[in-house]
Amino acid sequence: MKKALMAIIFLVALTAYASGNFSVSGSVGYAGGVVGGLEATWDCQVFQPAKGRLRPTVDLEYGAGGVQGAFLMRHLFPIGKTGLGLGGGVGVRYHAGAQAYLRGDAMYRMDRYLGFPLVLGADVGYAYGFGGAPQEVVAHLKVGYCFEF
Repeated sequence: MKKALMAIIFLVALTAYASGNFSVSGSVGYAGGVVGGLEATWDCQVFQPAKGRLRPTVDLEYGAGGVQGAFLMRHLFPIGKTGLGLGGGVGVRYHAGAQAYLRGDAMYRMDRYLGFPLVLGADVGYAYGFGGAPQEVVAHLKVGYCFEF
């Protein structure tokens, strides 16, 4: 467990150092009950694919099920020059135990209309629990701000 935690911390530090933009969103959704939380994502410039953006994501939530968290790598594909990105991700989640996590995402940047980079997003995913952890559908609506570096 310590090795996995150190690997995640190293990956977070490396990608945060190599980031092009960073976004923070407040979220409300459902994950075994109504939850509210915070999501932080950043563009990982070191590992960018030829098309789209690879975005390591950390979610922290609190709600009816207590404290929950997730770490995943998601890939967003731009839809034309609209500011809309669609994609999916895979990672790990914690809610009363470890869970494998698959998620589909949509993110829309409103900076062309508002003059500042407001981010609207939604996701839906499935968390498969191990060792007694629950299996559940997870969904969020998000509003946040994107910081450019």
